[in-house]
Amino acid sequence: MAASGVIVRSMLHVTAALIRGFLLRCPHCKTGHMFRTMFEMYPVCPDCGVVFERDPGEITGGMGINISVTMFVFFVGFILMNALTSISLVVQLLIWIPFMIVFPILFYPCSRGLWVSILYLTGNVYRE
Repeated sequence: MAASGVIVRSMLHVTAALIRGFLLRCPHCKTGHMFRTMFEMYPVCPDCGVVFERDPGEITGGMGINISVTMFVFFVGFILMNALTSISLVVQLLIWIPFMIVFPILFYPCSRGLWVSILYLTGNVYRE
């Protein structure tokens, strides 16, 4: 019985950290903002001082999340729109092509925040 409580607490910890990342809050202190502007991320948390991304190549994790979520939403949306409506393929493409351009730009901060949360959960977000 005690083992299941540990698993539940661990899952809640992971879920809470990912939600904080999605909401652009520091996964460590839970209050600091990750972004100065929509496209400019703080190098360290302004509240607790943890370093968000230590290595130059770590931005690629956020890019991977962004591309994966964009493609998932596109494929599911396209299949559902095609199956549930009688909208022509040309009109669907006129809807989905702008979506594929705009959504990744708007989702960029959230994907970076999610990546920082994953780095936090693996022990790679800490103070100097």
